[in-house]
Amino acid sequence: MPVLELTDEALTIRLTLWEKLASFQGNVRIPLRHVRGTTDDDGFRGTALGLRAPGTGVPGVISAGTYHKGGDRQFVFMTRGTQPLVIELQDEKWARLILGVPDARAMATRINALAKAPA
Repeated sequence: MPVLELTDEALTIRLTLWEKLASFQGNVRIPLRHVRGTTDDDGFRGTALGLRAPGTGVPGVISAGTYHKGGDRQFVFMTRGTQPLVIELQDEKWARLILGVPDARAMATRINALAKAPA
């Protein structure tokens, strides 16, 4: 499962070697000023993600990589037993990040508090 690191300046998603290979992506660093908002949203599972290119997918087990839907690109890394955390972005190559985490609601609250804090 990707590790999320939060600082006052940025959100960094650290991937293991296996996660990098599965998602065709290295670690991701997003400045907090580019985070529009974060939610826990179960609607982002399976076919609702769109067309995967490139990435890895096994239904019910793993969704990893870049997904295209409705003109948007989104980076996804979710595995079975995790809750979807949806991070809406602006001025980035992806419109959103969708990450499987153990407690999506708590992580969304932490990210939103830092992203909306005055600079």
